[in-house]
Amino acid sequence: MTAVRFVFPKPRLNELLRTPGGLPVAEALERAQKNLEAIKPTCVAELSALLELCEASYWNLKDDYNEPAVTELYSLAVKGIGAGEVCGVPAVDMALTSFCDLLDHLRTLKRYDHDAVGVHVRAWRLLMTPGLPAAGAEQILDGLLKVSRRYSAEAKAAASAA
Repeated sequence: MTAVRFVFPKPRLNELLRTPGGLPVAEALERAQKNLEAIKPTCVAELSALLELCEASYWNLKDDYNEPAVTELYSLAVKGIGAGEVCGVPAVDMALTSFCDLLDHLRTLKRYDHDAVGVHVRAWRLLMTPGLPAAGAEQILDGLLKVSRRYSAEAKAAASAA
């Protein structure tokens, strides 16, 4: 007859979590900052390339609603969220979030507003400017948020009416 033996391995993660060691937080943050500085030029180039694709897509749009074109704009803009912080232009992240919100609202309404989209695309270009004063960036962001909030209210009203 064969004997059965049950083996229960000790979870190694629990042991690792309790073992002291690793980098001090200050050193880890310093290394992370150096790594971010190293990839900054590449990140700026990629964010600029996304902006150029978005601008080309925007200029090809007409005044009527085009679901695939709006979806393309959204997919381009959403790829850039988070890159602004690495590139040293954190206001771009907020502008892209507002832009994506606007495009979501326009898709909900099945409508297109060439001016509202255009102001977001042009603001993205402006916010990429190195050394832009913080007060100027704040004013730009306030304006973008007002535009996206306007369509947010309409989209909510349309959704509740349906």
